[in-house]
Amino acid sequence: MPGSGLVRWSNTKTVLNWYRFSMSAETVTTSLKLPAEIYEAIKAEAAADHRSINAAIVVALSDHVRQRERTRRVADIGAEIADRHSELLRRLAQ
Repeated sequence: MPGSGLVRWSNTKTVLNWYRFSMSAETVTTSLKLPAEIYEAIKAEAAADHRSINAAIVVALSDHVRQRERTRRVADIGAEIADRHSELLRRLAQ
């Protein structure tokens, strides 16, 4: 939805991976307090993608966690490269 900060979660592979994950993994029941605007956006996304609101939330959170993990890995790799090649980078900066 434009301007809402939400993205479309229509990646079939993600849905299938989530479905397989949920069938074999332990789940935890929790409740969320969501702003009405976010709830309505998620509800619309779930309907458009023919899935439950719960499934839409799980997919969105899974995608978010995976993206944060990727961002951390990239930062770690960058720091490792900078450390490994610090002398070369220092000389290039001169």
